[in-house]
Amino acid sequence: MLAGCIETMTARSCGTCAQRDDCSFVLPEALGFILSSLGRETTEVEPAVPGPNPFFAFLGEVARGIQRNRKRRETPLRRAVERHLEPLLSSGPIRIDEVARALGYSRQTLYRRLKAEGATFEEVLDDLRRRVALRLIRDEALPVKEAAWRLGFSDPAAFSRAFKRWTGASPSEQRGRKLH
Repeated sequence: MLAGCIETMTARSCGTCAQRDDCSFVLPEALGFILSSLGRETTEVEPAVPGPNPFFAFLGEVARGIQRNRKRRETPLRRAVERHLEPLLSSGPIRIDEVARALGYSRQTLYRRLKAEGATFEEVLDDLRRRVALRLIRDEALPVKEAAWRLGFSDPAAFSRAFKRWTGASPSEQRGRKLH
């Protein structure tokens, strides 16, 4: 998988990759980490630097990114819930009742089925918002306020706090990472 992702990213064709949401920030973050640990922003080959091996640090960052993304298991029920949730994101607070009714379940049945898969409605919603936020933040032309509104946040500050919880960086910091 890793080699395929590196080739896909090198060709800048992540947009068509089925796993783009899962790995879109794992590898750039890890590559940024390894380059910064070497103290430069180029990939020129130079003599080995004494000290910790940056390759192992890189692998550690990749492993941590994969572990973070492993939490979300793709199941038919989860996909169906997300399909109904995504168009509702900009409408503000979303209740499980609305989605359950659209799927033909009672609120309690949907709750139980998600729980059987090891998830809650709130976790599915939060994970979907995180993935959509990462996609929206990649669009430099889209103001952060607009991204916040599209995700159902009434206040850009609340969106920034959620984004920082999801990624460890503010939306503007994430955009800055992409540029370097």
